[in-house]
Amino acid sequence: MPLLCPHCHTNVPADATVCPHCSAYLGTPTSHPAHEFIFCEGCGARLSPKARTCPKCGRPAPGILSAEASASDLAAGKTASFPKLTDEVLKNRSSKPSAAEVLDVSLDPEKTNVLKIPVEESAGSKRHTDEDPYHRRKRPYGKVAAALVTLALVGGCAYMVVADPLGVMPRFYAEVQRQAAEMFPSREGMTPDTGDAATDGADATEETVELTDDTVLSGEAAYDRLLELYNQIGDFQDPLSDVIDDYNGGFLLSNLERRREASSSAYALRDQVQALRDELDAVRLEQDSPYAEDLEHLKQLATWMYNRVDVLCQSWDISLSYPDGERLSQYQSEISKPLREALDASGRNENLTLFEENYNSWRPRER
Repeated sequence: MPLLCPHCHTNVPADATVCPHCSAYLGTPTSHPAHEFIFCEGCGARLSPKARTCPKCGRPAPGILSAEASASDLAAGKTASFPKLTDEVLKNRSSKPSAAEVLDVSLDPEKTNVLKIPVEESAGSKRHTDEDPYHRRKRPYGKVAAALVTLALVGGCAYMVVADPLGVMPRFYAEVQRQAAEMFPSREGMTPDTGDAATDGADATEETVELTDDTVLSGEAAYDRLLELYNQIGDFQDPLSDVIDDYNGGFLLSNLERRREASSSAYALRDQVQALRDELDAVRLEQDSPYAEDLEHLKQLATWMYNRVDVLCQSWDISLSYPDGERLSQYQSEISKPLREALDASGRNENLTLFEENYNSWRPRER
């Protein structure tokens, strides 16, 4: 009974092992049952047990060539077909040809019908010899480009801040200083800046009045001046705390130079308070001014503040009278005597108690 060639679909004798029309290897009738099949190692397509190459990807069927030989052929572009078995080859064997037998023929281009695809090699297109021919190596071009863009942005921002080509940083710093002055006026030693002179698109000029010892203040000018002096008295609270810290840490030091350095803050603050008292004495109000009582209150507050600093300076005078290298712990009672004399019945500094009791209530009010 004739058989049907699975490749060219031509009737062949039942005992034929090679198709006389297409030279396809048919094998023995019992070598491969009809229900057996194999799979391509390249694309996974199902193949006939008699197939030599995969009709989809051109890869050699399993068992025809070794993995190294098939990979080299595919890398060189030889993926069309493989040598056909002839009757002479089949007469000398009783089973399927080995890979070595096929290689002896397939390696000779003159004896095969392998399709040769010329490969142009250049410095830019030459593939690395160790590269997998089936999986191209991924090159991180995208990551490198993203890193370069990030570096460019960071460098541009740093240049804008440091070089300031648009000239915006001075205005930024000025605005920060103005905001700081508004939030902490006592730290700045001045009233917060009111901004530019131009308001609502119109140039507004402020009249400045130069005050002298003979200037008589009245109305709003008197209130503004007294309020300014009141705030200056309150501003002495912070530096006085620093003076007390310097005193506690230095009045018993044996080194005379270090004692003098620690005492300098107390003497400087006493001079500042005395200068403010002189300004209060120089204020002239009109006769029967409603702010006369406020002025007297400010003078009293300044006196209490002066006494609080002066008692520390008196103690420093005693401490500085001892020579360098003297152990002052044995003279602590004598050095701190002015401080004890300034205490009231409750054990607190009398000037401090009076100042705290009256400072808030004696704030000048506009009348």
